[in-house]
Amino acid sequence: DKSTYNSYEVKENTQKKEGIFKLFDNEDYVVHEDYGIGIYKGLEVIQANKKISEYLKVLYANNEVLYVPLRNISKISQYHKQSDIEIIIDSLSSNKWSVKKSRAKKRIADHAAEILDIESRRSNSNSTSLRIDDDLFNDFDKDFPYILTPDQEESINSIRKDLTLIKPMNRVLCGDVGFGKTEVAMRSAYISTSSNKQVIIITPSTILCDQHYNSFLKRFENFPFLVEKLSRFTTKKNKESIIKKFNENKIDILITTHIIFNSNINYKNTGLLVIDEEHKFGIKQKNFIKDQQANVHILYLSATPIPRTMNFVFSGLKDFSFLQTPPANRTSIKSFLKIQSSQLIKEALTREKIRGGQSFIVQNDINKMESLKKEIMTILPDFKISTAHGKLSKKEIKNVINDFKSGEIDGLICTTIIEMGLDIPNANTMIILNSHNFGLPQLHQLRGRVGRSEKQGYCYFLIPTLEVPKLSRKRLDSIIKYSNLGDGFMIAQEDLEIRGAGEILGDKQSGHVDNIGMSLYLSMLKEAIESRKKISVDKINYEINFYDPAYINENYLPSPIERLKIYKKINEINSFDDLKKLSSDIKDRCGKIPKGTINLINNKMMNLRILGTGIKSIKSNETKTTFELTDKLKDSILSKFINMAALNNDIYEINSNNKFIYKLDEKDSNIRRKNVNLLLDELL
Repeated sequence: DKSTYNSYEVKENTQKKEGIFKLFDNEDYVVHEDYGIGIYKGLEVIQANKKISEYLKVLYANNEVLYVPLRNISKISQYHKQSDIEIIIDSLSSNKWSVKKSRAKKRIADHAAEILDIESRRSNSNSTSLRIDDDLFNDFDKDFPYILTPDQEESINSIRKDLTLIKPMNRVLCGDVGFGKTEVAMRSAYISTSSNKQVIIITPSTILCDQHYNSFLKRFENFPFLVEKLSRFTTKKNKESIIKKFNENKIDILITTHIIFNSNINYKNTGLLVIDEEHKFGIKQKNFIKDQQANVHILYLSATPIPRTMNFVFSGLKDFSFLQTPPANRTSIKSFLKIQSSQLIKEALTREKIRGGQSFIVQNDINKMESLKKEIMTILPDFKISTAHGKLSKKEIKNVINDFKSGEIDGLICTTIIEMGLDIPNANTMIILNSHNFGLPQLHQLRGRVGRSEKQGYCYFLIPTLEVPKLSRKRLDSIIKYSNLGDGFMIAQEDLEIRGAGEILGDKQSGHVDNIGMSLYLSMLKEAIESRKKISVDKINYEINFYDPAYINENYLPSPIERLKIYKKINEINSFDDLKKLSSDIKDRCGKIPKGTINLINNKMMNLRILGTGIKSIKSNETKTTFELTDKLKDSILSKFINMAALNNDIYEINSNNKFIYKLDEKDSNIRRKNVNLLLDELL
């Protein structure tokens, strides 16, 4: 098994936080870059060339088995199919995989060219550099009544830096409901308005538009900026007045809905566009303002970015910030997947009422709301209940929501109208009927309406029968699996894997993604984009091998999953400090590090030393140590190799195969490592 491009590098920049990387379990379908789709059979310790080590075991067709060395763990990724077609595993003795990969590579190359053509038009345009004085920015900071989380600070700093550039910002801010996306957006808006540029904030619903309008009014009340809102409930006269004032640069921040796409807005002075809950907007809608004003800075807010956006992020075409730190005193929502019954609904509603709380009952079919209301009133005569849906007038919706907020209503039967923007801390039970009909991000958003206080939140995903479509069941399994605070990003990634990446340029799915798997597709796409951008990508397949045990003994760390995590972390580390920290963490967690694990860490240390030098591998046995060289070898190092071989040809030699031989006759691998490191000290 020979190492190639690191498929996990695609996700490295967006998944830095510990615990985000997704591992595979036994019997999962996996993809090896060179050999195709197989079944992961766990870790196995075997002896090869008199050396004991641990390998990943992958089963292929006809019971063929591939043992993957730990140094090549990055070549294995989990396989997720996009459709219900049967998965056919590949054969090690067939060339079908190479044919599939070759076809996909050609399609991806075309895809990369199209992507760059679209993005280059925007990247090549010059936006206004939005800068703000530190003292002025600190004034706004001091007016914030809470303490920023480290994630918020990091995101704000990244956005502030983006806004100073003349290249238009194109950043996705991901974070669960209540994790502070709005405050980050407010500070971004403040920077823009302080630079005499207008801000447009687009929301997918009138409820969210109203909530943002009230929040922005309160947050900006001590600052000289005019905030207005525009929605379908704005009267015709007021709408004309607001548009006129905005076009005359008299409105600093305009909070609006889809209505803006049909309005005669002048975007010439727009410095920042914020698209909230971007998964609720279509491609054409999001591109509308880009077309109107190509150089506007854009910030996308989402708890669960859509697959197309994730595709952009993993491909490096959109910058990414992630809010992972939950609000203080918040607990994860307890989630249940159940068969719908009157008794279950009765028990859930009764328990919430007994503890003084309120409940949402989501019924997305307006025609069935009245019958559901009668059913609940029959089983719970004292239960105060009302309904809310999009066909009601603004006044009716407002009255119902106000009654619910004030506690006059115990339960609210509603459509997904409450999916965004509704913050009622006393409502902590959510019942979703026919949950199999909802999308994964939608289920997560709905669940986010409860558990917004210190009280425990409960969410019941109800289905009429266990016989639901396979993809629906996958979504429901995922929403139950990822129910912890901050799992919105994982749900977005799961949605990406279930639905497929989506064409970056349109609405269709790509068949070649099914053929090679999502992770490999994203890796190859990024590689193609970098190639067309003529970015230098280090393709050297580094290998350090002293032919001694270099693995984590199961007696030292019994859990295969935990060992796999550490192997992956070691493989992905790219700095000495991170490696030292990991080594310290392993020691604190498991005790004194055994020899085999020390060898594993030392090999990685040597690997880091030769990165970017042009030395491809160092292989050392009992009679000699071989340095394999590439045409990228630095001139200064090559000169030293030549001088060594010329002056001490009894110890050093350079052969015709671009290999430098160190004639080190030594059985003890630790002594060999020490001598090789001393040699590297001279070379580097």
